[in-house]
Amino acid sequence: GRRPACGSAFIICYACSVSWIDRGCIEGVPAGQREAGEVLGLTKRQIFFKITLLQMVKRIIPPMSNEIITLVKDTSLARTIAIIEITMAGEAFMKSKGITCPLFSTGVCYLAFVVFLTLLFSFIERKLSYLK
Repeated sequence: GRRPACGSAFIICYACSVSWIDRGCIEGVPAGQREAGEVLGLTKRQIFFKITLLQMVKRIIPPMSNEIITLVKDTSLARTIAIIEITMAGEAFMKSKGITCPLFSTGVCYLAFVVFLTLLFSFIERKLSYLK
């Protein structure tokens, strides 16, 4: 059906994108950090969880917040395969009643949700900027 196709498309698209972000963040941790863990006698698993992963979290927040906000916006693309979503529902109501207020309010809902996510991720980024 349409719903599984939409879900599969979003899952595949964003899984690929997130995997590239993860890879970039892991490679962004300086090799000297891993070498220091080896000198301390840590195993590869300990080096990953105690050194690499902790430094990766700080680096991954900005691109992941962009991906999450983009996903929220991209769900409106589900309309192209006829999944009912907020914009489509507002437009259908506008056509049936002849007023534009519902379509405007759906836009305001999207804007409010994206602003909320932007503020949330900005707060998280500020909290994690202790290493600067």
